[in-house]
Amino acid sequence: MQLVVRKLRDAGAVILAKVNLSEFASGAAFSSLGGQTRNPHDPERTPSGSSGGTGAAIAAGYATLGLGTDTGGSVRGPSTANGIVGLKPTHGLLSRDGIIPLALSFDTGGPMARHVADIAVALGLMTGVDPADAATKKSEGRFDTDYSKYLNAGALKGARIGVLRDFMGQDQDVDWVVESALAAMRAAGATLVDVRFPKWLLDVKGEFYTAVRYPEFPVQIAEYLKTLRPGFPRTLEELIAGAEKVAAPRPDGAGPNAPRWTLFKRELASGTLTDPRYVAVHEHGLAMVRTIVDGAFAANTLDALVYPTASRRPELINAPPDVPGGGAASGSNLANLTGYPDLIVPAGFTIDRLPVGLSFVGPAFSEGRLLGLGYAFEQATRARRRPVHTPALPGESIPVK
Repeated sequence: MQLVVRKLRDAGAVILAKVNLSEFASGAAFSSLGGQTRNPHDPERTPSGSSGGTGAAIAAGYATLGLGTDTGGSVRGPSTANGIVGLKPTHGLLSRDGIIPLALSFDTGGPMARHVADIAVALGLMTGVDPADAATKKSEGRFDTDYSKYLNAGALKGARIGVLRDFMGQDQDVDWVVESALAAMRAAGATLVDVRFPKWLLDVKGEFYTAVRYPEFPVQIAEYLKTLRPGFPRTLEELIAGAEKVAAPRPDGAGPNAPRWTLFKRELASGTLTDPRYVAVHEHGLAMVRTIVDGAFAANTLDALVYPTASRRPELINAPPDVPGGGAASGSNLANLTGYPDLIVPAGFTIDRLPVGLSFVGPAFSEGRLLGLGYAFEQATRARRRPVHTPALPGESIPVK
C-alpha cells in the first residue's frame, strides 16, 4: 500500500498505527505475534478476519479511517462484524504496491470507516494508475478523484436493487434485519427484485476460489520473500519449517497459530500454476462467473445487488470448531471471483446486540453509484451504534455521528 498511504499522507492524513491481523491476511482475527483481536460490541465474539484489527479499531473510535486487504472477504467480514462501513473496490482501482500477496488474482486494498462519506472522501485520494502495479492499468479512464460528489440522500429513489436471497435463511435475526433494510429501501423509492443464481454456481464458487487462491500463494509469497533482507525465510516450505518450531508460547509473547499454519500446508500441496485445475478456473471459470453476474444485472436492469455480508451473526471466539453450521456462509467471494466492488453498510443489530451489515455489489468501477446508494441507505436507517465496550474515557467524549 505504499502509493495509497503516501497519497493519504500527502492529503494531510496522520498515520497512527499498524494493527493486528492474521498471518498473511488469511483466516480468523488471530496472529502468532498479536494474539486474539476482540470485537468491541462483545469481546467474546470474533471481529472477523483477516483485517480484524482495523475493523475493531475503527468501530471503537480509535481512528476515522483504516485500511485492510481483501482477497476473499477480509475487509468485508470485519466491516459487518464490527458494525462499520467498508469497501472492497474493483480489482485494479487501488494500487497494491507494498501489500504482501495472498493471491494477486483477487488481492486488493480497501478502506474502512464509520460513515459512507468518509469512505468516499478517502477513496478519491487513493485512486490512480501505478506503474508498480499492472492491475491498476484497468482503471485508466474509469476512476474518479472525488467520490464525494456521488453522496446523495435521494439516490435510492428510482434505483433497481437485486436481492440475493440465496444468502439468507441461516440466522433469523440477520434475516429480520435484512428484511427491515429492504423495507427501508422500498420506502426510499427503490424497486427490489429477487435474484437467484444457478445452484451449481453457489455450490462451486468456493471451489473456484480455492482453485486459484491456494496455488498462487506459494509462488507469489516466494517472490515477496526474495525482497527481504538476509536471515528471513525465502519460501513457503521455510515458513512451515519455522512454524513447526513454535508449539508453545515463547518468552517474547509469540505463540502458535495452528489454523493458519495448517493452511500453509494445504496451500503448498494445492498444485502449480500450470495444473489443469488452476488454468481451467483462472482462464475460463472466472470469466464464466462474471458473465453470469453481468447477466443478472442486464436482465433485471439493476443498479446493485444486495445480500447480508455475513449470513450469521459473529460467532463466539471459543466456539467448538465442529459446531454444526458453524461459520458464516456468505456470498462475499462472488465479488472476488468477478473482481467487482462490494460496499458494506451497517443495517442493524441482532437480539444480542451484534452488528449486521448489508452488502451492495455493482459492476466493475461502479463505486460512485454504490457509494450513492449506500449513503442514501445509511441516512434513511442510521443503524450504526457505538460499541458498548469502548465508552469514552473520563473527561472525553466520542461523537455519535
